[in-house]
Amino acid sequence: MFLLAGTPLVEANTVPYFARNGGQEAILSGMAINPAAIRVGNVTYLAYQGPGFDPYVASYESATGVWRGPTRVGTNPLKLDAHGAPALYLDPSGRLHAFYGSHNTAMQHSRQSSAGPAASWEPLPALPAGTYPQVASLSGDRMLLFYRNESKHWVFRTTSDSATTFGNEQRILTADSRTLWYADFHADAAGAIHAMFMWYDQDLVSEGGFFVRRNIYYAVRLANGTWQGVDGSTLSLPLTLAEADAHCMLVDSGDEFVNEVTISIDSQGAPCATYLIGSGSGPGAYEWRFIRRDAGGWRTSGICTTDHYFDAAALDPRPDGTLEAFVVAGGSDARGSIDGDYRGRGGLIEKWTSSDNGHTWGYVSTISPNEPGVIYSDPVLVRNPASEARVMFTDWTDDESNFFHRMFLWGDSGLVQRETPLSTDRIAGSDRVRTAIDVSKKAFPESARYVIIATSLDFPDALVGAPLAATVNGPVLLTPTSYLTDAVATEIKRLGAKNAIVLGGPSALSANVVAQLKSKAGVTTVSRVGGQDRYETALLISRRMRDRTRIITKAMVVSGKNWPDAIAAAPLAAANDWPIVLVAGTWIPDDSSRVLAEYGITSTIIVGQSDVVSSGVEDKLPSPTRIGGNDRFETSALLAEYSLSHGLLPGRMIVTTGLNFPDALAAGALGGRSRAPILLVRTSDPTPFVFAYATKHGDELVDLWAIGETDVVSDGVLAAIRQATASP
Repeated sequence: MFLLAGTPLVEANTVPYFARNGGQEAILSGMAINPAAIRVGNVTYLAYQGPGFDPYVASYESATGVWRGPTRVGTNPLKLDAHGAPALYLDPSGRLHAFYGSHNTAMQHSRQSSAGPAASWEPLPALPAGTYPQVASLSGDRMLLFYRNESKHWVFRTTSDSATTFGNEQRILTADSRTLWYADFHADAAGAIHAMFMWYDQDLVSEGGFFVRRNIYYAVRLANGTWQGVDGSTLSLPLTLAEADAHCMLVDSGDEFVNEVTISIDSQGAPCATYLIGSGSGPGAYEWRFIRRDAGGWRTSGICTTDHYFDAAALDPRPDGTLEAFVVAGGSDARGSIDGDYRGRGGLIEKWTSSDNGHTWGYVSTISPNEPGVIYSDPVLVRNPASEARVMFTDWTDDESNFFHRMFLWGDSGLVQRETPLSTDRIAGSDRVRTAIDVSKKAFPESARYVIIATSLDFPDALVGAPLAATVNGPVLLTPTSYLTDAVATEIKRLGAKNAIVLGGPSALSANVVAQLKSKAGVTTVSRVGGQDRYETALLISRRMRDRTRIITKAMVVSGKNWPDAIAAAPLAAANDWPIVLVAGTWIPDDSSRVLAEYGITSTIIVGQSDVVSSGVEDKLPSPTRIGGNDRFETSALLAEYSLSHGLLPGRMIVTTGLNFPDALAAGALGGRSRAPILLVRTSDPTPFVFAYATKHGDELVDLWAIGETDVVSDGVLAAIRQATASP
């Protein structure tokens, strides 16, 4: 997949990211786990969570532009839990260590076998259970590893032999039945360690306040090992909440919430930090603030606003005295917040600077790509950076089972580019049921909590269900009407899914299928979403989606009698939580009208020309935009082009036959989660429209996926598309 820069490649493209296999929260914010990136000499090392949440490390050599990796450096025991991102430590011998995979479980530890980017990695003995490893390197061979232990107390361990052995836990912050702490630690050049922390009110969990964090506290561990509070008093550890209130209170948040406090040391040796404060959700609900200790005490200023308490930031005090803050902001995010969950998180990553010690701040630029419908998160600083490789970040979805996130590296010259060859993959089984299983394995290589089950005999339920699959983060699997196949049951067990949603009434999937989901596949909860016909089923699917999604005002309209347009529409709808509304050619069924009314749809996208969705139907739709070509192949290409301005990306492309529906039934959910459009081809002909699309976007394409065996999408079609990507 990845070749070193300077190595001859075939059909290699230069893209603005260095990996495309990141997990959800491939990196955690600098407040939680740090450092995730370190420069050693001319080489920048970048650590993140890849498939299975395993730790991966890539390296970039500034002088030559050479990329290596990413290389898997260990095995993470966590499943469907993104809290195990790696923190790096550079020992005196020049070898890197990674601490990872710890969310109240044993903290895993790996180390390079020798110094240098080409070195292999070896496992070392795990540490006791912990969460959020943070490394503070001191002079000589001394290092302090901070983390929250199994009992929820914040502790540290000391090592002075290149992290071979560690001392006993030393507790800093005491948790109790009400108080849970979040903390950030940062070592300065003089050997002191500065800490800022917040407390999480567990009494509010029963009221839905899962993420209510209060107040900001400050303490410092001097080089002699003594801890002092913000009031200068000597602290006796561990601290309780009452003691922290008395001696360490820096910001009293009152009725507001605080989060994402990230501490640093400026060029004058003063501790400073960024943090979020606010309440509620929506544009402007939270403010990024800066706080710094001056001669007269601590001073606070505002930077900018954002809309979610899990947006993140990185503060970089520059050697010349300038302060640079890289903050997630940019207005309302692509997916709104639901009951205090993560969906409103992420946005654009903006660079703000101050040249007066943080008294005032000004916007400079947006460092994340400008990709419509895509959001980004978790900017983290490279420790001891080169000017051209300073900030790592990732794109974001709320999907904890999604391993298609991209990893970016930014420097003063912009995003660091990487040469990446085009990869081709065929996803195919011996029949439509097994092809859907193989699609599931591609889309969900690890686990999923939900599966969507649809009939293998017809198209509407599976295609309209693609957006629902996206909202519950699960695959679409197919089975015959009367029974659950053994292969599907095995796939559900592989996923570990305990929840199944059956699409369609008993005439589509029988009661026996429901029973066998429990008896054969181990599912514990089965719900049916099915009406008297495809139109009512689509209505019920949209209602189930509304239970889990933000306010949606756009819908896709396709013929309920014609499958090709619905296949092409599924990825775009799935990526955006848009319901798919079925119409009957020349009229809108009552159930479809109810979808539009219940969502409050204000704009619609019609897929297909007037021979499949009539002008009369168009006249009755709110603010319609028609995407339609002279045939299904042109329509799919036109819709793919349109999709690139609405959340899908040109880096991946799915091709499937336009001559029959079965192989493509489950591909819509894959397209949505990987942000890949589906284009229809003939068995031995990519069609001029697909060839033109591939030619236009060939310099960005890195993954080409064919759904189905060679009898439906030939190798010749893939070769022709590859040729198109290489065309000048």
